[in-house]
Amino acid sequence: MQSTDILYLSDRMHVNHADIPDGVTEVLNEHRLVDPDSGRIYFCGLLRVGCKFIVFLPRNHAGSPEPADRAAYYLLRAIVRFYRTRDSGIRVNDHGKMVVGGESLSLAVGLIEDYLASGLYVRRARVRTTNNGKTSWTRTIARSTAYPSTGGPVYLDLATTRTHYSTDCLTTWIHASVMRELLVDYGILWLGRTSVVDQKLANMTKPAGTAASWIKHLVKELQLSYSERDIFLIRSLIAYIEREKGTERGNLLVGVHKFHVLWEAMLDECLVGKLNVNDRLPVPAYLTNDDKMELVAGKGQRTDTVLQDPITQHIAIIDAKYYDAHSPQSAPGWPDLVKQFFYQQTIQHLYKSKHITNHFIFPRNVKGNLKAAFVAERDSKRAAAPNRLLSYAPIHCHYQDPLALLRHYVTGEKLVTLTKEIFDASAEISSGVNYPYYTA
Repeated sequence: MQSTDILYLSDRMHVNHADIPDGVTEVLNEHRLVDPDSGRIYFCGLLRVGCKFIVFLPRNHAGSPEPADRAAYYLLRAIVRFYRTRDSGIRVNDHGKMVVGGESLSLAVGLIEDYLASGLYVRRARVRTTNNGKTSWTRTIARSTAYPSTGGPVYLDLATTRTHYSTDCLTTWIHASVMRELLVDYGILWLGRTSVVDQKLANMTKPAGTAASWIKHLVKELQLSYSERDIFLIRSLIAYIEREKGTERGNLLVGVHKFHVLWEAMLDECLVGKLNVNDRLPVPAYLTNDDKMELVAGKGQRTDTVLQDPITQHIAIIDAKYYDAHSPQSAPGWPDLVKQFFYQQTIQHLYKSKHITNHFIFPRNVKGNLKAAFVAERDSKRAAAPNRLLSYAPIHCHYQDPLALLRHYVTGEKLVTLTKEIFDASAEISSGVNYPYYTA
C-alpha cells in the first residue's frame, strides 16, 4: 500500500462534507464521534473502512508547512505517548474515554517495536553433540575413555552441547502472521514509510488451526520461556489474539475523541518555563451545621499551564483553547474569560509582587485575527478602547500550528518562539497602544 491510499481529513469538519467517503459516517456515528447538535466530527486519529485509510488531523491544520503524511506519523505517536503517560488516556472520565482503541494501539505498537528490535521469535534448544560446542566435563568423564599421558588423562571424544536456533515452529508462524496484520494496519503511519513490505514475513508459513488453538500453544510455550524478551513477546501475542481474533476482522479505529485534552497536554509539555502551582491554589470550603469547616481539595482550581520567565519573573497563565478562533464569534465566551480572571486573581494572591498575565492559545498555522480579549461596557455595536473595563485585565491571544505541535511533542522539542511571544505580548499592549474591538 502506498501513501496515496491515505485520505487526510480534519477534526470538526461537518459529517456531510463532500470529501468524506461512503461508509465513514456510519462508523463515526456508531462510535458516537459525531456531535448530534452541530453534525461535526469530534475525532483525531486513524480510521480504516474496507481498504480505505482515513486520517483525521487536528482542526485548523490547513496551510501548515508540515507534510500531511509526516503529521499523521507524529499524530499516531503522540496518541500512543498520551495514552501511556496520562491518566486520562486509560480511564473513563467526564468526557468518556479519551483515547479510542488506545489499548489495541498500545499493544500493536509494542509488538511492532519489539519486532524491529529483535526480529521474529526464535526457538532455542540445547542439543547434545560430540566435539562440537561447549564441553560438558561431567558427561565426558562418565562416558568417554581416558588415555594416560604425562600431563594427565586425555579424552579424544568430548561430550559437548550446542544451542540450536529454529524459526520452523508454530510460535514463529503465529508471530509472523500477527506482524503481517499489524504492518498492514499501522506500518505506513507508525514507521513513516511509503511501503512496509517485509519479504521475510511474507515467506513465513501461515499457521494452521484456530485462534483458540494458537493461544493454547502459546500458553505452553510461555511456560518453557525464560528470557525477558520471549516472555514479553508471547504474552503480547496472547493478548493480541484474545483481543483481536475473537471477532471478525473489520474496521480499524484509533484516535482521540476530545482532542482538546491532548491539545492541552502537548502545550503543557512543550512550552518553556513551567511553574507548578496547582497544588497551591485555593480550594472550596463548606461550613457544616456543626460549625466545622471542610475543605474539598478534589474540586479546587486547576490551571492548564503556568509559565514564569526566569529573568523578569513575569508569570503567564495559559489556557490551551482548541477553538476555531477565526473571529470573536468562534472564540471563547464569558465563562472562559471569567475562569481566567479568577486564576489571575488567585495566583496574584500567591505571588503579590509579580507581573501576571493571561493568555489563550488557539490552533492555527498563521497568525489569527484575534489579538486579545477584553471586557467592555455594553453600549453600542462598536466599542472604542476607552470603553473597556480596566478592572479586567486583557487575555492575550496566540496561535500555534497544531501539526508542528505534534512534532514537538513527539520529538521532545520546546516551543521557544511561542514562549517568547507570550512574554512579549503584555509588554506590547501595556506600551500604550489602544486596540479597538467589537461586540456582537
